[in-house]
Formats: sequence, structure tokens, C-alpha cells
Amino acid sequence: MKKTLPYIAIIGTSAFIGNLLVIGLGFGMYWQTLEPMEFMRQFGIQFPLLLAPTMGILLPAIIATIAMVVNTKGQKTVRKNWVIALVCLIITCTITSVYHLPTNFGFMDMKYSAEVAASKLNMWLVLHWIRAIFVVVAAIFSVKAFQKI
Repeated sequence: MKKTLPYIAIIGTSAFIGNLLVIGLGFGMYWQTLEPMEFMRQFGIQFPLLLAPTMGILLPAIIATIAMVVNTKGQKTVRKNWVIALVCLIITCTITSVYHLPTNFGFMDMKYSAEVAASKLNMWLVLHWIRAIFVVVAAIFSVKAFQKI
């Protein structure tokens, strides 16, 4: 039982990396091949389908990581690693909340011109890869914390 939460945190964070790779390398590259207006039409169909599995992977990772930060109070080195992992996940969620979600809703509502949509998609992908880097760092620090338990 002692290892259940760290396993959930590590597996969830690692699965989230896979999810981000699929979105970036699969969907993102595909979206860039489309004309901007067609991209927004397809995004409106595809995004809701991506949202549920993404949240189903991310939420257990975040909850387990928070629990590990709380449960390792008094274990300075272990807790520091869990805190770094959590901060990376929080940064990822902040980027998502501040840029990706509002932009996603704009794509779904087709509220952008073709030029603006293309520009926003390019920025969306740049920020997507920045999120992915933070999640990789979170996974690394989760494993480091686990090794010290």
C-alpha cells in the first residue's frame, strides 16, 4: 500500500507524456497540414474526444503527486523531489488554462480568421512542447522521489 500512490503518480505522469506526444506528433502535425478553416472545423470535432482521456490520465497523476507531497512531510529529500514534480505539473496546467483552453474554444467556435488561426496553432504547438518538457521533468523527479522512499 505504501507504494500505491507513488506508482499512480509515476504511471499517470508517464502516461501523460505519451498523451502529449500523441497530440503533438499525431494531431498537431496533422492539423498543420490542413487549411486553417478546415483545421478549426476538425478541431471542433476532435478536441472534445481528446479532453476526456487527457483528464483521465492527468487527474490521477496530479492527485497522487499532491498526496505524496503531503505524505512525505518530514522527509526533506523525498519531499523536495515530489514538490518539484508537482510544480512542473502545475506549470503545465497553468499554460493549458491560460493559453490552450481559451484558444481551443476559439478554434471550436471558429472565431479566428485563417491567418490568425494558423498563427495561434503554431503558438499552440510551441507551448504544447513546453508543457511536454515540464511533464518529462515531473516524471523524472517522481522517479527520483520514489527511489528514495
